[in-house]
Amino acid sequence: MASSLTVRNLEAGYGAVRVLRGVAIDVAAGETVVLLGTNGNGKTTLLNSIMGIVRPTGGEIVLDRDGERIDLVGRATEEIVELGVTLVPEGRRLFARLTVEENLLLGAYRPAARSAIEACTQE
Repeated sequence: MASSLTVRNLEAGYGAVRVLRGVAIDVAAGETVVLLGTNGNGKTTLLNSIMGIVRPTGGEIVLDRDGERIDLVGRATEEIVELGVTLVPEGRRLFARLTVEENLLLGAYRPAARSAIEACTQE
């Protein structure tokens, strides 16, 4: 399943504090994108907006999955995860004694993810 993500004119913040103003980003299927910047530049706010943790006040966030355009704005985080979009938090929120793979497996609680994991481990 090929998916891409498009963010256009995104506006978001916390109360009266506007953090994101007119942010745009395109992530093509299979592409890796890196967000760089010092503290306070909006990296976390952008990711939290994509995940539905922060509700944008303007703009659009669209997941294109095999030609089906799915608007993510206004969806609950659980719905976004069910669509296959997820966020791996920075190091201090991971289990330090587990491997990277073990930490990722802990997050694979979606039924589709669990069955895919089981299928891979049985091969």
